[in-house]
Amino acid sequence: MKLAYILALGLSLGTFTMAYQVHNISVGKGALDYSPNSVIASVGDYVQFTFLTGTHAVAQASYDLPCTPYSDSTEGAGNNGIYSGLISPYANYSPKYTIRINSTDPIWFYCPEAYHCQSGMVGVINPGKGQSLSDFTILAAQQSSNRAPAVVSGNTTIGATSDVPTSPSNTSVTSVTSVASTSTPVASAASSIETSATSSSAAAASSSVSAGNVNVAGSALLITALAAGLHLLA
Repeated sequence: MKLAYILALGLSLGTFTMAYQVHNISVGKGALDYSPNSVIASVGDYVQFTFLTGTHAVAQASYDLPCTPYSDSTEGAGNNGIYSGLISPYANYSPKYTIRINSTDPIWFYCPEAYHCQSGMVGVINPGKGQSLSDFTILAAQQSSNRAPAVVSGNTTIGATSDVPTSPSNTSVTSVTSVASTSTPVASAASSIETSATSSSAAAASSSVSAGNVNVAGSALLITALAAGLHLLA
């Protein structure tokens, strides 16, 4: 009876800590675009942006004010949204920018480079009720300026368990990096904040983890629980 209980407890703990999905978005695949430009992600999931061509960025905006940093909107009220900094791929290397979803609140994003936002380079994670990407795109085309946030934030690593939000009132994403920028936004892959895949081996490891939806911390907890149970049986 004790063994059955211990095994059931271990399986329960393992199931509880293994549930996340990685949503992949390509940046610049078709020149000025995010592909796909709309995803639905659950709490605990990761959204990973892979930069393929050109110089682009991922910056958060409010639904009613595209092409403008989230911190400058009424909704953001001075709080930082996600911002990758300007990133350019080089040689055979495609930098990545990864965020962890901490709530299902909508995250509207755009590219602040040149007039990319006005040209339709916008997207959304978990659009809200009554909100549409097509309306956001139309409104973006009407904006007279396209501005980048002042602070790089939001980047994390797949499998990270830190739950530090980008700001006290914006808990949609996990931020483990917050770097004040200069008057010129961060440019090039070398100065980007990509940390989720710094080599092909690291990328392969991330892919392996996401494919199996395995949380290392959960596995350790499972092993600890089973070891404690076996000790009781001894």
